[in-house]
This record gives sequence, C-alpha cells and structure tokens, in this order.
Amino acid sequence: MDPGVSLIQDLAIVLLAAAVAGALCRRIGLSVIVGYLVAGVVIGPYTPPFSFIQDQVRIQTLSQVGLVFLMFAIGLGLSLTKLARMGWATPVATFLGAFLVFDLTKVLGYAAGWSGLHTFFIAAMFMVSSSAVISKIVGELNLTHDRAGQLALGVTVIEDVVAVILLTLLTAQTGGGEARVSVMLLGMTAFVVVLVGAGLLMVPGLMRHLEARADPELQTVTVAGILFILAVAAARAGYSLALGAFLLGAIVAEIPQRAAVEKAFAGMRDLFSSVFFVAIGMMIDVKLLGQVWLWIIGLGVFAIVGRAVATGLALVICGTRPREARRAGLLLGPLGEFTFIIAQQGVAAKVLPPNYYPLAVGVSLFTVLMVPLINRHAEPILDFMERIEPRRVTRALDAYHAWLAQAQNSPTSSETWKLVRGRLAQMLIEILFVTGVMIFSGQIIAFIGEHLPATGLAPATVRYVAWGAVVLLALIPLVAIWRNVETIALILADSYGGGARGVPVGVVRGGARGVAAVLLGYWLYAIVPTDQLGAWGWLGIAAAAVLVVWFFSRRLIYWHSEWQSSVTSVLAGDPKAAEAEAARDRRAQNLGSWDVKLGECVVPDHAGYAGQLLSQLALPQRFGCALLEIERNNFVITAIRPELRLYPGDKLLLMGQTGQLTAARKFLTQSPAATDQAVEFRGSVLETFTVPAGPRAGRSLADLGVAQLTGTRVVGIQRGGQRIIAPAGGERLEAGDSVLVAGTLAQIRGFRRWLHAAA
Repeated sequence: MDPGVSLIQDLAIVLLAAAVAGALCRRIGLSVIVGYLVAGVVIGPYTPPFSFIQDQVRIQTLSQVGLVFLMFAIGLGLSLTKLARMGWATPVATFLGAFLVFDLTKVLGYAAGWSGLHTFFIAAMFMVSSSAVISKIVGELNLTHDRAGQLALGVTVIEDVVAVILLTLLTAQTGGGEARVSVMLLGMTAFVVVLVGAGLLMVPGLMRHLEARADPELQTVTVAGILFILAVAAARAGYSLALGAFLLGAIVAEIPQRAAVEKAFAGMRDLFSSVFFVAIGMMIDVKLLGQVWLWIIGLGVFAIVGRAVATGLALVICGTRPREARRAGLLLGPLGEFTFIIAQQGVAAKVLPPNYYPLAVGVSLFTVLMVPLINRHAEPILDFMERIEPRRVTRALDAYHAWLAQAQNSPTSSETWKLVRGRLAQMLIEILFVTGVMIFSGQIIAFIGEHLPATGLAPATVRYVAWGAVVLLALIPLVAIWRNVETIALILADSYGGGARGVPVGVVRGGARGVAAVLLGYWLYAIVPTDQLGAWGWLGIAAAAVLVVWFFSRRLIYWHSEWQSSVTSVLAGDPKAAEAEAARDRRAQNLGSWDVKLGECVVPDHAGYAGQLLSQLALPQRFGCALLEIERNNFVITAIRPELRLYPGDKLLLMGQTGQLTAARKFLTQSPAATDQAVEFRGSVLETFTVPAGPRAGRSLADLGVAQLTGTRVVGIQRGGQRIIAPAGGERLEAGDSVLVAGTLAQIRGFRRWLHAAA
C-alpha cells in the first residue's frame, strides 16, 4: 500500500477509536484521556487480534505531532504576566515541592537499588502533576474560588515549567552529552531567553498585521508554521520538541490575539492531543501490565502521599496556612501527560526497562482515579491530620508564620539596592540573550552554509557575513549592558564614595567600571566561538564593531529602546483585567469567615433568557445569591446594573451559599429541550395571533412579562386601522388585537399555550 494512504488509514483508525472510547469514558464519568489510552491499547500492535496499527515508526510520528500541539496548548494556558502576579510564594513553593519529591524518590531509589539516572527518570515522572485533571477536579468540587483550589491551580501551572526543564535536562542527559547540569541549565536558559525575546519582538507585530488583513486562515497557517519551526529549532539545539512548542504557546498567551488563536487551534488541539494519547496507548504491551500491577499500586500510593506531603510542606514553608496547604496538597496528586512523555523518553533511551512504560501509564491512571475520591472526603482527612499533629508542631508552625508575616512587613531594603536591582535584572536577561545568540548562531550559520552552494558564494564569505550580522545584533544589548554598568557605577559612587567615607567618588566609580569590564571581557571570551573564523577573523569583526559603536551608538540605543518598549507593552497586558483578577483573588482569600462561596457559570448558546435584563431575571430575589461580575469577550464588567443584559458566552461570577449557587447555576445553564434542538429550526419566525378576552387583555407588555415567560417578542400590534411596530413595554394588549410575535417554533408554541391558557 502507498505510504501516504497507509498513514491516512492509521489516522482514521486512531481518531475513530479515540471517539468511541472517549465517549464511553465520558458517559461513565471518567476523563477522556483514560479512553484515549485504552483505545491505543486495543488498536496497538501488542493486542491481537485487534492490532490494526503495527508500524512503530508511524506510531512515533503520530505521537510527536500530537506532542507538539499538546505542548502548544499547555503553553497557551501559561501567561508570563499571570505568573508575575502570583508573587514569589507560589513559584518558590512549586520548585521546592518538586525538590522534595525528588529527594523522597531518591530515598525510594536507594532502597530499590536503582541507578542515579534511573532514579532521576522516576523522580521526574512524579514531580509534575496533570493540570488538565486538577482543573477538572477543582471545578467539579466547586473549589475554583477557594484559596486551596487557587493554590493547586497555580502550582500545577508552574509545574508545567518544571516539566519542560526536566524534559530538556533528560534529553541532554540521554543524548550523549557529558556537560554538567549547571552548564545545561545555563544553555537552556539562554536558548529560552533568545527564543522568547525574539518571539515577543516579532510575533505580536506579525499577528497585528494579519489581524488587520482580516484573514483568519492566514493567521492560523502562519502560527502553525512558526510552531513547527520552533519545535524543530529546539530539537536541533539539543533540547526537546516540547520546549519550542511550549515557548510559542507562552509567547502567544501574551498577545491581544490570543483568544482568536486559541479558538482557531481548538479543533487541531483536540484532534492531535487525542492522537498523542492514543499513540501513547499503542506503545503499551498489555502482557507487561500483569507483571507490574503490584508496582503500579505501590508507586501510585507513593505518588499520591509523597506529592501531598511534599507540596503541602513547601506551601507551608512559603507562608500558606497549614490547613490550606494540606488541602492544596491533596488536590495535586494526579499524574498526567508529562509522566507518559518522560517514561517514553526513558524507555527509548534504554535507561528504563520496557515494562516501565505501562507502569507509568498504570500509576498515572491510578492517581487520576483515586485523587477525586480522596478529595470528596478531604475535610475528615484534614480534621484527622490536625488531631494527630503534635501540639509542639502546631505551636512551631504558628510561630513560624508569625515571624514570616513580621519579616514581610519589615521596612524595605536600602535605597541603593532598590535603584540597582532592576538594572541588574535587566543586565542578566540581556547577558543571557547575547549568550544564546552566540552559542546557537553557529548551528544556524552551518545550516545556511550547507544550503547555499548554488549561489556560488565561498563558504568562508558566508561565514564572515553571517557572523558579522550576528555581532551587529549582539551589539544592541551589549551597548545597553554597558550603559547600565555606567549607571550602577554612578549610583555606587554616590552612595559609598566621598564625604566622611574617605573613598573618593572617582575611585569607587572607576573601580566598579573596571571590575565590570574585566567580568564582561571574560564572559565574551567564553562565549565567542573562536574556532569559527580564527583569531584574525574575529579581530577584524571586533574592529568593525568598535567603529559601529563609535559612529552609531545612538542608533543602537534607539533600537534597544524600541525593542524594550515593544516587549514591555506586550507583557503589560490589560491593567483592568489584571486589577479584576487581583480583586477576585482577594475575595477568595477573604471568604473564610463568611458562610458563602464564589461560583462561576457560562451562559449557554441557546439559553432562553439570553438578551434579558438583570432586573427581569431577578437572581437575588429568586435564588438569594449575588452577581459580582460578568466576563464578556475577555473584558470584565464589575459595575453590575439592573439594565445590563446577559448574552451567550458571558461568564458570570456568583456569590452565595452552596445551595443558592447550585440552584442558580442549574437555572442559568439549563439548555432547551433536546427535541427542540435536534428537530426544530432554531432561527426566529413570525406568526400572528388574536388576543382573546380574559385576564391577558388590558395589561401592558411589561406587566405581562411575555419575553420572560415564553422567550418570544411582541414586535407588532394591529388594533383596528392602527399598526404599532416595535411596541414599548407600556403598550397594552386589548381583546381582539392582532399581535405579531417573533421566536423559534418551540417558543411560538409556548406563546400560543400561554395566550389561551386563561381564556
């Protein structure tokens, strides 16, 4: 069979199997991910006679394509500005919790006799939770606006960053690299800074241009092309495909066009994510599951308990109250997609034996099934933990939190440090950017040299021109770095020189500049690839660079300012949205002493009350809960007025007691009858009725509440020879009037029944 036809056949089998298994799992209340994995096991090469797909190469290809789209979707859910608004506590707690999980797994590995790299892979599988499963659990348990639920969601988002770092380190470790972890982290950080910096500089402008052309097709195609290019670039640089895809998602998450991109890629994300998980299932040898089922249960319990203890302790250390920290720790048990990816990488590199792949999937499924059950009984578990906790530990924790609160409220640092620290952070980012440019440009230039022989240019000429362009690009941040050095030297000289201190201002300033020059010179010597051009070649480029700085320094400074302004404007985001999100966080933290909760619901597409005024819905009077805000098209409306209308897609934030919220959500999210949606046309039609004598006659439209009761609209009234088009609410219906009514067929039938019910 033709290879192209075979690939299409395999894709068709994968998608149909995923659809059937996913539908079955959703019907019985399980995550569709479980269904996708089971579907892969059934159609994979290890399950005869249903081995519909046996080509391992095609399976790997499908999983890699699915991985790229999955990581892009995860990156879209990560906002750099949102992470910045979390403060220091949540990121520090996340990395500290991962470190504690790593240490616990090292103890387990020592007891089990695993090697160091073997233990590293197992620890990496347990260090990252499933953000998709946790967000679902938090939503099902109505913990979205609970402090513990918010902590769990924040930690699981940052754990995606931890997972990308782990994947990169594991890829470098198994790819034959001998570099130390610190060197690999430095190289990866430089690569990330280069990619994110270039992306924030170019992608927003490109997306604005495509948006101005009003061509969503080109926008989708362009983003998809950039996605695959960055994934390949990360792989060529020695890192994982996942890193490039994840970074592009994080970049797109910062731009105003994010909603349009997310909507355009929603279908492809769902399609290829299902392909990825089915491909993961196809790699599972069912026979091996029987050999490791005891390990699955044991490691599953270890993962749930170990992650709960480690993340809870990390949150306590970072200032969270013990009960909230433990509650969040119980939510952070499920393992997910990264566990599969890491296990697949370990088995492929022959670091882990083949039975560890089904073992990883089994442990992940065990945690996904058990953690929701545990969290439905979280309160008794937390009460039991508090009862058995020694009083000394309780007093120590109370004293620690009191000290931490006092430290946070202590006077701020010195004026000198406040003036210097921002510039130091900027210099660090620019140093990493230049480092990345110099390290990874060699691979790009080599690639260009391989594909330009037809131009007739000599390879040496190509190298000189290319490296000259790279140095010109690096000069922009280098000039900015030196200007910051000059400023810091002046600040230090003003703070610590002259007067009674006995050290002349000029000495302090000159000493600071001299030390910085030596350090920068050593750094440049370390990152410049001298083997590419030789000593004389680099001396020539250095001389040209000095001339450029001498004559065009102002132009370089201008370019740097433009780039900095562009990146800052992208990262600044919408201040109103940030303020609204911060207000929601404060409300969630301050509800502890009140017997109320926050809840969300979205107005469905065909809600019968769509378009009605809040005064007509009367939510406080009917259900006893309050509407705090409406999010519409990514814009948050906090000024809730009776004349506001609700429309499909609006996200409502409600406050009330649990029963009140349940009743309100049930009313607001109810859909029209299934028969009406499946059989009837949902567009509006017009029909004429005659008002009979009875209690309806003689009353105004506003008093009758026709729209609220039937969903229809009275758009015309004919009385004798008079016609009233678009009558106002004060217009009365009289017996014998002919009324023109607009609505769906089902609504028209309801109006007929209502009109004649009391006649």
